[in-house]
Amino acid sequence: MTPSPVLETPAKTPGRAGPLVHLSRDFIRAKEYLEAIVASSSDAICTTDTNGRIIYFSPGAEAMLGISSARIMGRAAHETYAGGREEARRLMRKLRKTGSIQNHEMILKAGNGRRIHVSMSASLLRDRSGRVIGTLGISKDITPRVELERRLRALSITDNLTGLYNQRHFRERLAQEASRARRQGEKLSLVLMDLDGFKQVNDRKGHLAGDRLLKAFSGVLLQSIRREVDSAYRYGGDEFVVLLPGLGRERAERVARRLASAARARLRRRGIRFSYGVSNLPKAGSLADFIQEADRRMFRMKAKRKGPGSRA
Repeated sequence: MTPSPVLETPAKTPGRAGPLVHLSRDFIRAKEYLEAIVASSSDAICTTDTNGRIIYFSPGAEAMLGISSARIMGRAAHETYAGGREEARRLMRKLRKTGSIQNHEMILKAGNGRRIHVSMSASLLRDRSGRVIGTLGISKDITPRVELERRLRALSITDNLTGLYNQRHFRERLAQEASRARRQGEKLSLVLMDLDGFKQVNDRKGHLAGDRLLKAFSGVLLQSIRREVDSAYRYGGDEFVVLLPGLGRERAERVARRLASAARARLRRRGIRFSYGVSNLPKAGSLADFIQEADRRMFRMKAKRKGPGSRA
């Protein structure tokens, strides 16, 4: 029987390290070098096993999420996702389809409850035979960028004086709401309101007084509409629009009367009256016609006034 080959250790030369010693030192240096790179990164680097359990949580991940490695190790990675288990499933479907994900924006949950916007790149980890053994994810904190974009977006759609949405955003939102209402067979109404006598206040008391009046009226609108459903806009000058999703003409008329009543109670000493017009989105026709119908009704109300003491 032929004996099995045996790896012989080369004879050591006095004063010189053997090749295995050099190999061991090079391996240790490479390992320490990679660990130093990972430890110095402010990005969150995380690996999971095939069950989605965390098996490595970098110092950058600890700092970003405020969660220690000892506390998170072995727990499901989706516990740190704002989207939870469903978010993890979406990521795995993409990974299994393409093998990697680049710059996927998502939200992570920090240990103190704070939400962190990140850009994640992820890939499948495989062994030498090609079998999937886990995942690697690297997440970069983009919260400052997202918040800046949000602030810039808010500035672009907000009227500087009143804090209401501006006419530009009204056009965008109107198109969205009208499309949704027609597609789903729902109702949509709008109220166009005008402050009668505003010019006289401006001329008599100055622009600062006029600005205070517009701000006060805007506050009435915001306090009198449904949060997260209705929306109020400064249409231009002393004209305002309120969008009322889900309401037909009759209910929208009641809302308009309530708005006018609340405004009178708040601004009764300022010499201002209120005209308004209500229109309901037709099944067909242009959005310009939708707005013009409310405009015509508002001017008919103005025309019916018989004296300076009359009220809307």
